[in-house]
Amino acid sequence: MKNLDDLSGVLTTDITYIQLMNRDWVYLATVYDPEKRRVVSYGLSSEMTKEFATSVVVKALRANGKPKMIHSDMGSQYTSSLFEGTLQNAGIDHSYSRTGHPYDNARIESFHSLIKRELIYHEEYRTIDDVRASVE
Repeated sequence: MKNLDDLSGVLTTDITYIQLMNRDWVYLATVYDPEKRRVVSYGLSSEMTKEFATSVVVKALRANGKPKMIHSDMGSQYTSSLFEGTLQNAGIDHSYSRTGHPYDNARIESFHSLIKRELIYHEEYRTIDDVRASVE
């Protein structure tokens, strides 16, 4: 993990799970600016794939310009050649959370925890469209 004491130009990203009433899962991927404390991009999907994780970051880059670094955990979506290649082609450094140190990604984890406590856990969702309407 690179030093994240200076948050200028750093974006964090992660995926969290939302369970539907039928026990299927919907995945919320978020790109978060910890310096400005705001979400810069997000997406919902019924599949947790490298394409999904990458598309949310690409959307953030189009809307917000190029950060110095993107920080993520070491999930397979974020260590994939698609994700790594996308960042490399854009000239963006990639920082990972260290194995066994989930607090390295605490800022985005904290945001996901907050949205679940304040919104998600108070609703019952039948479809991904229900989740989308709620989150938007």
